[in-house]
Amino acid sequence: MVKRIVWLLTGILLISCFAAYHLASSVVADQQRFVEQARQWALTRTSITQIDEISEYRGKQSYTVVIGKNKVGTPVIAWMTADELVFDLLEGTVPKKNVEETVLRNHPGADIQHIVPGIDGEQRFWEVLYIDEEQQYNYVYYDFYTGAFLRAYRLNKLPS
Repeated sequence: MVKRIVWLLTGILLISCFAAYHLASSVVADQQRFVEQARQWALTRTSITQIDEISEYRGKQSYTVVIGKNKVGTPVIAWMTADELVFDLLEGTVPKKNVEETVLRNHPGADIQHIVPGIDGEQRFWEVLYIDEEQQYNYVYYDFYTGAFLRAYRLNKLPS
């Protein structure tokens, strides 16, 4: 009887390990495909020759966001989908570092999850996702060119 229980537990453990490995490798493969597609799009559809950062903005529509430099070293940004390309110079925009400093100054103790350049029509902005002291998720949006606060919302805490 004890042998059967040990074999059963060993089997459950092996199946659990296999499932966890499969899930993790699937997530890593998806991320690698996303990064490779972003590189390909940036190099073939824009003047970006040096890629500094790749991220994804998920708003009304999802965009692949690539920040880099063109062949003369000018900092640039591209928001891309399979069918759309929006390209801008970064000259005159608020740096990501300044946005991070603003969030931490206004929300001490914030655990910043991401800061991503967002786009909605003609409006460009920084989207910040952070976890506050109460362990709640907060989205804050700042104008991409002035750094002015645009809007914020907090997600309701899930019941324990």
